[in-house]
Amino acid sequence: MPRSPIRRRSLPAWCLTGLGLALAGGAQAADLAPKPFTKAPPLATSSWTGFYAGLGLGFRSTSADLTTTSVLEDGVPRDLTGGVLSQPFNGSGFRANPYAGYNWQVTPNWVVGIEGDVGFGDQSTRLDGYRGTPVFGSSTYLADGLAVKTTWDASLRGRAGYLLTPTTLIYATGGLAWQHYDITSTCVTLICTGNGVAPAVVSNATTRTGWTLGGGLETALWGNWLLRGEYRYADFGTAHFAIARTATAGPALTVQNFDARLATHTASVGLAYKFGEPVIGRAHPLAAQAAILPSWAGVYAGLGLGARATRTDLIATSETIGGGAFDLTERANNRPMDNTAFRASPYAGYLWQLAPQWIVGVEGDVGFADRTTRREGFTSIFLADSQSPGESLSIRNRWDASLRLRGGYLVNPRTMLYATGGVAWQNFELTSTCTSVFCPGFFGLSPGIISQSTTKTGWTVGGGVETALWGNWLARAEYRYADYGKTAFTVARSSTIPDFNPSVNTYDVAMRSHLATFGVTYRFQ
Repeated sequence: MPRSPIRRRSLPAWCLTGLGLALAGGAQAADLAPKPFTKAPPLATSSWTGFYAGLGLGFRSTSADLTTTSVLEDGVPRDLTGGVLSQPFNGSGFRANPYAGYNWQVTPNWVVGIEGDVGFGDQSTRLDGYRGTPVFGSSTYLADGLAVKTTWDASLRGRAGYLLTPTTLIYATGGLAWQHYDITSTCVTLICTGNGVAPAVVSNATTRTGWTLGGGLETALWGNWLLRGEYRYADFGTAHFAIARTATAGPALTVQNFDARLATHTASVGLAYKFGEPVIGRAHPLAAQAAILPSWAGVYAGLGLGARATRTDLIATSETIGGGAFDLTERANNRPMDNTAFRASPYAGYLWQLAPQWIVGVEGDVGFADRTTRREGFTSIFLADSQSPGESLSIRNRWDASLRLRGGYLVNPRTMLYATGGVAWQNFELTSTCTSVFCPGFFGLSPGIISQSTTKTGWTVGGGVETALWGNWLARAEYRYADYGKTAFTVARSSTIPDFNPSVNTYDVAMRSHLATFGVTYRFQ
């Protein structure tokens, strides 16, 4: 018998509808699940080759040491044995630097170039009470002073970089550098006017040539715009200068000879425009890279390396000896104790992606940097500072930490600009040393060394740029400012001489810091 044809039975309409919804729902869930940062598929990109120009904003931290080499009184050298001959004049300030250069993309992953920049900053560190060389001590009066002021700087450098992705360049840079600065001595109080000392103000200005070396991270945003974070160190060697004054009493001519050693740390965030063809040859990166849109949400951890420039003022608020209080009004009671140190900072946090381009999160970090600023010869403000070895005040900065919120905007799917701010902590130590022949010998003071440490709570605010590299790895460049307010310290010593017992000094320490960090982050899935 002939076999009946097999009849094909159709699925019910409701079954087909359910199957379609299930497939659609599974696809949507897959889209919403956290995804690792995967290496981007080949993009239509142009070369990094071409001219560019931009503007950087950041800070410059100056490390300057002034050392007396000789003092001539009517041509006769003065004996400097037993005197404090050197003092630091460190400081930090805001800096703006227009820059321009040319890149050559010599291979698919390597870029070389040349760049020049000019930095504008006006920062001055003044040691109140000084008329000149430290060996003469301090007049204790605010009107007298010795100051180091840095103004413009410039550089001409080579650059060599490696493209971590087609749009992200990590680079090293180095070359020649120039720094303009001046050193000014002011002597307008009675000790000068009463002896007919002139001129009242002596200023020496110079432009030093040195070398600079550093590196940075640069990423393409959209169109022809490039964003970078950069750190550089510059060394300008030692410059000689002299302060010469005449007088109607005492030596007719006094010449104080100094050596000034100068180095700088600069950190900046820059935005540049590349002329000609853009790095990414598409109109808008969100449209160009929609197929590789990653999820930024999740836990991450990383390690940052960079610099911490600390701005610290040590302010004497009172001084009593044997129960008698000295009036510090108009006295030179402020001692700058600034420093710059290398800093390592592990960090961790969590991000939420609220919208295709908006990110929020929370982050904590701990920074490790150990640097001490010491001013030799300082124990008493009112008694004109003995300027003897074995007497000093110092501040040691150690670890810092923060707990912050982050808010970011995706300028393209793989690059986030963000702001951050929150609570910050700084650990530091104040040490007063009084071990010279005058302290235990003449005044009978003890203990010789008094150290007090504290962890001060403050606030911090800043921002940065973070970009995806490959897999789950990201790179960032970040700047933050932190303010820790004032901390009060009391330094008390007993004396074997009743008229000097006790000896009590109180100080306020005002502290701020600039933090520049480059970090590598791993995002957990």
